[in-house]
Amino acid sequence: MSYRNKSIVWISLILILFIIAGIVYGKLDARETMLLLSVCFACELIDSGLGMGYGTILTPTLLLVGYQPADIVPTILLSELFSGFTASFFHNEINNVDFRRKGKDLKPAFLLAGGSLVGVSAGVLFALNIPDYILKTVIGCIILVSGFFVVLLSRKVLEYRNWKMLTLSGVASFNKAVSGGGYGPLVTSGQILSGVEGKAAVGITSFAEAFTCLIAVTLFLLKGGYISYGIIIPMVAGALMSVPFSVFAINKSNEDHLKIIIGILTMAMGMLIIYKTIHI
Repeated sequence: MSYRNKSIVWISLILILFIIAGIVYGKLDARETMLLLSVCFACELIDSGLGMGYGTILTPTLLLVGYQPADIVPTILLSELFSGFTASFFHNEINNVDFRRKGKDLKPAFLLAGGSLVGVSAGVLFALNIPDYILKTVIGCIILVSGFFVVLLSRKVLEYRNWKMLTLSGVASFNKAVSGGGYGPLVTSGQILSGVEGKAAVGITSFAEAFTCLIAVTLFLLKGGYISYGIIIPMVAGALMSVPFSVFAINKSNEDHLKIIIGILTMAMGMLIIYKTIHI
């Protein structure tokens, strides 16, 4: 089956499941549902295409709309669990990454996923004792610097190192567990600085982030957290429907241009995090 046909089947399936879930739940507000569906579609379109932006953009957006952190952080993590594994599948199908058993991208993907276990556990269990503004400022600075070096070294071939990936995963997943965002900019840019190709870095980030979210959601639920079904149904539907579009777009992009775009967007994300932290 061609990529186009797989995409059509996937989107149709998600629409059917969304309608069924809405009927079963029976309490979806039409205006709220369309807002969440649209915003999550747009955020995941960016995230699956550039390896960043879903949680970083969506978390503050929903907070500004009036949602509470306890309602949205576990829900965002759960929706990214589904969309991340979906994006990984489509990236592999269109050859942005090679996740076959002996594929070159499988090892860095599992290194990032493995490193996430430590970072997420620390984030969920201990981050509440760390001043939020300090954590966010440090992460913002790291992301900003990472983006700068991605742009600076965009035309250079860098040597791959396993230890870089493990360190990167631990720091990024810690921040993800605390805030629901900030993982993608750091991991995607960090992979490029570790010698991974731009398109592959985006696909690997989707896989690793999904695994990170799986751990985080599990720990949140074990600690007494909850999932709001009125939010998660349209959120997951919007995110999953956007994946085939963004994956196709990244496949057609120029590698050198992609690195520069990722670098610039990473710097912008870092500056946004720092700005928001200072002005809270």
